[in-house]
Amino acid sequence: MIAIPKDEMTPKERMDAFGRGEEIDRVPCCPFTGESYATYFGYSLDDYNHSTEIIVDTIIRTFHMFRADNCSIGPGLQGIPEAMGARLHFSKNDIPQIAAPAISSYEEISKLKPINPYKDGRLKLYIEALKIVQDKLGNEVNIGNTVGGPFTTTAFLIGTEKFLRDLRRNPDKIKEVLEIATLSTLNVMDAIMDLGITPGIADPIASSTLINKSVYREFVFPTIKTCQDHIRKRMGGTGIMHICGKTKPVWEEIVSTGIAGFSLDNIEDIGEFRQGYEDKVLVIGNVDPVGVILNGTKEDIYEAVRVCCEKGMGSKNGYILASGCDIPIGTPPEKIMHFIDAARVYGRMK
Repeated sequence: MIAIPKDEMTPKERMDAFGRGEEIDRVPCCPFTGESYATYFGYSLDDYNHSTEIIVDTIIRTFHMFRADNCSIGPGLQGIPEAMGARLHFSKNDIPQIAAPAISSYEEISKLKPINPYKDGRLKLYIEALKIVQDKLGNEVNIGNTVGGPFTTTAFLIGTEKFLRDLRRNPDKIKEVLEIATLSTLNVMDAIMDLGITPGIADPIASSTLINKSVYREFVFPTIKTCQDHIRKRMGGTGIMHICGKTKPVWEEIVSTGIAGFSLDNIEDIGEFRQGYEDKVLVIGNVDPVGVILNGTKEDIYEAVRVCCEKGMGSKNGYILASGCDIPIGTPPEKIMHFIDAARVYGRMK
């Protein structure tokens, strides 16, 4: 039986020391749970997405259950598009899905306006939840937030299939919508930064699985650079980026936007990314949340954590062990405990 070392620091002590480049007891461990355990605590995902009280209760109880090194609250990828006019479908056991885009043709672009995060859509629910959780848990763990990137927001405003098709057929109209989506993103970021929280960005439609390098350079890079410059101006540093799926073809472009760290999907080799970019960004990832954490055995989880720690620890700008994407709803809690315990075993830093 493997002996599990005890933590010597609280999550906040660990992450604060990590941020200062000081010695810590073990590798920071961040499973991306978010709303994953709302149903475990008896809430439907529909209820979760319409109640600040339920968001707060879920996030706090999830933290106390695992005591992971992250505690993040966000409106999901659909929050900004909804506030700009997209219609969502809510279900009891899954995250919201886009039911209808905000516009049906480019003649309707004039309908799109930069949002007020305190008034439009459900964004205020999450902003209020961030305030409350920060007040209740801020002395134990750092509170974070992730917003959808402008490129993904634009896809949801137009309709993803039409959007991807029109990147070459109608680039000027795409850029017109993208500019408005970027302004909306900046407004949401400002509301988050007003709380003293540095926002991260998730931009899955920017995956190399869906677009090529030239498209990334032309459409995605400028928006992320704008967002990171804005964060740096207000917070003195920049935020974390996550893109689902393949990203290797645009690693150089991603890093050049000025991000502080990159969270890799498990489809990519974190060791290869580290070798190329450890002197520029924080390396984050990337245990498979489905194949390993949800569906794997305890031994599978331990082995995956061991491999990631072997590849990532010692990175010049730091390494955070994390899931390669969000933890699936319905993942047994003991799987997350195995994940964190494995970090205690294989992530000793001293």
